[in-house]
Amino acid sequence: MLKTKITPIIQARMNSQRFPGKALKKIGKNSMLFHVIEQTKNSKYVDDVIVATTHAKNDKQIIDFCKKNNIQYFLGSNTNVLDRYFKCASKFSLDPVVRISSDCPFLDPTVIDKVIRKYLKNSFDYVSNNFESTISGNINSLCNFPQGMVVEISSYKALKRAWKEAKKPSDLEHVFPYIQFNPQKFKISNIKNKKNLSHIRCTVDLPQDLKFIKKIWKEFPKNRKIVTINDIVSIIDLNPSLIKINNHTSFDEGYKKSLLKDNKLNNNK
Repeated sequence: MLKTKITPIIQARMNSQRFPGKALKKIGKNSMLFHVIEQTKNSKYVDDVIVATTHAKNDKQIIDFCKKNNIQYFLGSNTNVLDRYFKCASKFSLDPVVRISSDCPFLDPTVIDKVIRKYLKNSFDYVSNNFESTISGNINSLCNFPQGMVVEISSYKALKRAWKEAKKPSDLEHVFPYIQFNPQKFKISNIKNKKNLSHIRCTVDLPQDLKFIKKIWKEFPKNRKIVTINDIVSIIDLNPSLIKINNHTSFDEGYKKSLLKDNKLNNNK
């Protein structure tokens, strides 16, 4: 195994439009943000994490959580998440830069390992598991992973170029689309899961998503602290009706809303 140790940035804020306060909602005895941090820290390549939140009044709760749990944190833009990531990476001298979202409480550490390993063993500017290349161009994709398993890694240089050049709301709100959809400017790649598990939704964007997560957590063995994809699949195999709780939401609903902002901006020019 490569010995490089990496510090991912976990984005978190309380003012989520679709589900306010979700970052600190409880799953069992601990908050969702706590679970994300624990899952992330169990990656073989991760030595620490930084929570990137905002200056918004409500986000003081996230700051208090970080202080209580001795977690490094950074305050940045509420809406321009690309700017928040770039300035956080700059302040903490992070290279490469790993992006993880606070609404993925069951993010499997082995997925983090796979994405980071592919990046480190090659000369890519960017690697992730949420896009695919097609004949007509790159598209958003789950790459056969369950929803809520997204890991993205880029060089600091590539992130800086995106920060300088990106202008569209969809690029600014989601950090890496500018890199994903400009393959002529960046050397990019992805990883893909062998079995298609994209019907399983483990991200938390809406209250019904949290209901699903809590149901899974309730069935999870109490002597285990880290959740894996295999654990989730095993639980669903025994309780297939759980899928119906939240499988009707599009995996890229948030990104599609950002694209509508792009169109509105173009129409106003």
